[in-house]
Amino acid sequence: MQSTNPKPEKPVLFWSGGKDSYLALLEWQSNENLEPILITTYDDESGVVPFQEIPISRIQRQALKLELPLITIPLSHPVNNRSYLSTLKIEFTSAPYRVTDLIFGDIHLQDIREWREKEFGNLGFKCHFPIWKKSTEELLTLLEKQKKVTVKLRSVSESHRNRIKPGMTFNRKFIESLPDDIDPFGEYGEFHTEVIFD
Repeated sequence: MQSTNPKPEKPVLFWSGGKDSYLALLEWQSNENLEPILITTYDDESGVVPFQEIPISRIQRQALKLELPLITIPLSHPVNNRSYLSTLKIEFTSAPYRVTDLIFGDIHLQDIREWREKEFGNLGFKCHFPIWKKSTEELLTLLEKQKKVTVKLRSVSESHRNRIKPGMTFNRKFIESLPDDIDPFGEYGEFHTEVIFD
């Protein structure tokens, strides 16, 4: 009896809709790796990606522009780590692809990277961090090379809204205007962004 064809292998990129996941995608693609599936979790009541505050419908449009498959996963927020990991494991197992590699847009938060490597490693996945420890200049230059792409601030923490506001354009001029207590890429939650494809 002839065996069934195995699932084709596909890496998964955790897609927030913002600049970090977009930069991770660009860096991943530049190394001629397999094209990834995008995966986005969102609040099942509001239909919005937490923190980024991007409606899932806009995430779907981004995936269409990028011409990449997208898996969207509704979660009841707040969600604990155990149910989060369990849900992702189920989704990856049932996907029409064989998933072994996970891609993240983390830049320099060591504790988050270590958590991902430990927890997803325990589930049998290998984690990749294409933009890890890349400099602000390097990442900004990569963004500037992308024509017909604009990055806007989508959400801003309450403590910084007197200086930066949703809707502002994330670019070199914006970064140069930031005070020293705000990370240039908002890595400590100062702000979150949305990638807009013209």
